[in-house]
Amino acid sequence: MLRRASAMVGRVVRAPPFSTAATKRFSAAAAPEVLPPPASLSKDQALSSSRIVLDFVRFGVSGRRLDALAAASGTPVQDRWTHAMQVLVAAQAHAASAFGYEPSAEGVMLYRTHLAGAAQAAGPEALAELRTLDKEVWSEVLLRGFALAPRPMAPEAAREFAGKVAAAAAASTGALGDALTADLAALPTNCDTAARAQHALGAVQKAMGAVQTELAPDVGYGGDDGYVQLQVALVEHMADPAVAHATQSATHALCARAGITPPS
Repeated sequence: MLRRASAMVGRVVRAPPFSTAATKRFSAAAAPEVLPPPASLSKDQALSSSRIVLDFVRFGVSGRRLDALAAASGTPVQDRWTHAMQVLVAAQAHAASAFGYEPSAEGVMLYRTHLAGAAQAAGPEALAELRTLDKEVWSEVLLRGFALAPRPMAPEAAREFAGKVAAAAAASTGALGDALTADLAALPTNCDTAARAQHALGAVQKAMGAVQTELAPDVGYGGDDGYVQLQVALVEHMADPAVAHATQSATHALCARAGITPPS
């Protein structure tokens, strides 16, 4: 019976399942139509895409990259945090592309804008689930990349801290001013304008991190672990107008000193 079954399988495999003409039609299939990006996200799309991002970070290659980051504990904490954000943005880009957004920085920004709009329009239950999914993503980033748990910050403390960062960034004096000036002076001169602007943005982000690191102990987030937990704590309050305005002011002040356009 086994020999007979094997012979039957062999005959099936040897027999061509499609004609040559049919094979040519499949191999010469037209390229998929290029569709415009979505104009918005529905509640169900917002929930689905958020779950996908969480699954990528929890079960996919994104999580493995965060595991590798945790093993590189000798790297400066700001560099590790930047790397973790690149991993998260890549996960968001993959999820967003499945819903029609370009897998690029611009596509991710548009996706995030539409995700925020969907969250505002969602009912209480959907909004609560979206917030829970967002918290789970950040918790996973902290756990896998830094072996840390989140440390929430009270809204009043977040507003006060963001205001102090904005004031320090606007002054840009002392060690902060010297460090930013030195970083800007070290920018390569033999590259195009876009590359130089990218290097300058890196200097601005480093300066912002220096400001936060200097002020973080005042609100109980000292050290490398505190710096990372502080970033996640602030994300939770970015919808607060006072926190958002202060953060934007700090970024604009440092970008003005660097001579570049602030990022969106």
